[in-house]
Amino acid sequence: MKKKFLLKKELKIFEKQFLFFLKSKILFLKKIKNYFFLKKGKYVRPLLIFLITKMLGTISKKTYKLASIIELIHTASIIHDDVIDNSSFRRGFLTINSLWNNKIAVIFGDYIFSKSLNLALNHYNNLNHNSNHYNNLFSNLILKMSEGELYQIDLIKNHKFYEKNYKKIIFNKTAFLISTCCEQSGKLLKKKHTLFFLKKIGILIGLSFQIKDDLLDYNNFNQQNLFLKLNETKITLPFIYSFNKASFKEKKWILNLSKKKQNFCFFYKKLINFILFLGGIEFSIYKMKLFTNKALIQLNNFTNNSANKSLKTLIFFFINRKL
Repeated sequence: MKKKFLLKKELKIFEKQFLFFLKSKILFLKKIKNYFFLKKGKYVRPLLIFLITKMLGTISKKTYKLASIIELIHTASIIHDDVIDNSSFRRGFLTINSLWNNKIAVIFGDYIFSKSLNLALNHYNNLNHNSNHYNNLFSNLILKMSEGELYQIDLIKNHKFYEKNYKKIIFNKTAFLISTCCEQSGKLLKKKHTLFFLKKIGILIGLSFQIKDDLLDYNNFNQQNLFLKLNETKITLPFIYSFNKASFKEKKWILNLSKKKQNFCFFYKKLINFILFLGGIEFSIYKMKLFTNKALIQLNNFTNNSANKSLKTLIFFFINRKL
């Protein structure tokens, strides 16, 4: 992506403020924070907030605070996700739970959640918003993500491999947060007539973004993290589609194979062949592009300015990314 598209100036200001909000006098917390943010993230959610705000109006201090609040919530959620999934790596770095332990990772995630809530409370008080608006917005965010995680655990445990269940999970875990980014950007600018469209765009982007993550699991396979990847792979859209097209005998075979504690490499190769043969990858690409195209169509309801064009470019980047 071009530097001007990346909002280089805005992201530089955002990152400085974002890291400032995480300041702590506790040396151990500083050590963990410095390690975790050693490698920059993609800042997907702040980018969406900035571009939508520029499409509708002007970026202000309120925009930067909203971006920081959302990114703090997202950051805390992925730290907790790493603990739940027992992940060893994220973006090529050892996870906090791997480098230290699960207890420290959970506490650090809680610390960042607390930071986001404190910032949100101060933010909305300064804007003279009532506390009910704040409580509903951010309690719903955390509630949805928690429900999504629990629903996912139930899906795996009871083999409820259905697309409607999967869609509910990724709506709660990914799409709801992204739709909040879009909707709240409109609310800050008091563009009430845009909120329905912005929320819908955010949901569509979120669904598409998560399906792309599913597809990347099959491309960015890490031999050292084989068993964990297999557990994650079981609930991706490529697997779900293929599983539901399989015969009873094939379903029984794949479930029995996944329970074995040996020869994971053999299982992985069999699983990939199973998914490829039954069209799981092609179907997932189709669904990803379908949600993407619907989001792009919704953007036609807005002025076709430079921010709108950049937003479309960003959406295309999401579905073509390699990481």
